[in-house]
Amino acid sequence: MRLLRPIEITVKELPWIVSRNVARLIDPAALDFYAKVAGGGYQPEALLMVLPQHKLIYAAVPKAASTRIRMTLARIEGRFTRSLKRNRRRKYRGPYGPRNIAVGAFFRLAMGEETLRFSFVRNPYARAVSCWADKFAGKPLVAGDFFIDMYLATRKEIDRGLPAGPDRTLPFADFVIFAAATANAGHDMHLQTQDAILSIPGIALDLIGKVENFDADFARVLEYLNAAADIRRDATVAVNESHHDDWSSFYTGDLADRIYRAYECDFDRFGYARHRATHGVTGYLGAAV
Repeated sequence: MRLLRPIEITVKELPWIVSRNVARLIDPAALDFYAKVAGGGYQPEALLMVLPQHKLIYAAVPKAASTRIRMTLARIEGRFTRSLKRNRRRKYRGPYGPRNIAVGAFFRLAMGEETLRFSFVRNPYARAVSCWADKFAGKPLVAGDFFIDMYLATRKEIDRGLPAGPDRTLPFADFVIFAAATANAGHDMHLQTQDAILSIPGIALDLIGKVENFDADFARVLEYLNAAADIRRDATVAVNESHHDDWSSFYTGDLADRIYRAYECDFDRFGYARHRATHGVTGYLGAAV
């Protein structure tokens, strides 16, 4: 199936490919706009989800309820996947990315006065714990996993004392050292500051909700979409949760300070309070690290 993946991507991007050639002649502003959005290392396909018929754009921040939001939006759109992977053919997927619609359609959607452009953010302390528990905790530090590979590629530059090898895993305390060193490196959005992710050129967000107030904030989106009662009910159920103790139990004063310094822009822009830890660190599912 991996051999067929490029074909699948091309088929899904046919509206974009065809309209791009036309836009060069009659709508150059639309092409210039996409180039602006993609400037500065941004990846619009990984970041932006679009619902043209509902006049909505969602900027997805990893580890900030993004899976739940994407599933809800795909369900509202009523679109099943057209994936070549058998186990994905009957699952709601999406919604669309910018390159799944015409160039001009994306431009008009992004600029439209009636369009709702929204995102969600999360307390940086909690987001760091969730990222570690989901992507790093318990995994042997050997090549073969995307996130472990990313860690191994930068480990020596950050601190040669950081662990590596098949008999080692990444404790939360060491993860904090790694995350703090790469928060502004642009390696992956799971570690990137939320402020940087949402400073998208050309996309002015109308609503930035908070995971800590998810039900009330996402209700505003569902109201805008006139979502059915069953969709509103199901949207309150968490998806893809990382299983760990309360985030505050993972932090010593030093670890909290490291996260604060690395993600200070998130604390400032989104109004999260600085954490003052007064106890030791507990680990994944309460185990000591």
